[in-house]
Amino acid sequence: MILFLIGYMGCGKSSIGRELARRTGFAFVDMDREVERECGGRTVSQIFEQEGEAFFRACERKTLERLCTGERMIVATGGGVPCFGDNMEVMNAAGRTVYFKMTPPKLAQRLHHGRDKRPILRGMDDEQLLRFIERNLREREPFYSQASMVIDCDGVSDDYICNHVRMYIEKYEAK
Repeated sequence: MILFLIGYMGCGKSSIGRELARRTGFAFVDMDREVERECGGRTVSQIFEQEGEAFFRACERKTLERLCTGERMIVATGGGVPCFGDNMEVMNAAGRTVYFKMTPPKLAQRLHHGRDKRPILRGMDDEQLLRFIERNLREREPFYSQASMVIDCDGVSDDYICNHVRMYIEKYEAK
């Protein structure tokens, strides 16, 4: 089983994914780190700046196709992965997808201090950040909502989310 964690940046895909892998014995893969490795060690920001979004999305797709051949792994996808081409269909066909759903105010709160690490958010004040997330999330929601499982993550702990997803994995694997 491959479990793809999807959702907006800052929703906890990587941190929860690492803990979930520890609890289940699955391998953990951070898709952004895999893309960076496959692109000669350049960061996602550098790839975007030097090559552009189309090149980045092509690298992301190639990485996704490679990961779809794996087993017993939890993949933290980049926030945009489900929204390009037929990536959502590919992930749903290869495994299970879990959408970590959060409201824009909660995402803005979580991204407040880390926005300088994310070029797309750099220089935004709090109001601009919230408006950007609201607009961007509206565009992405139709893709995210195609997930096998949706977890409303506002107001719940990472531990709750981990336990909920772990039970989902156990139920799915028991079939």
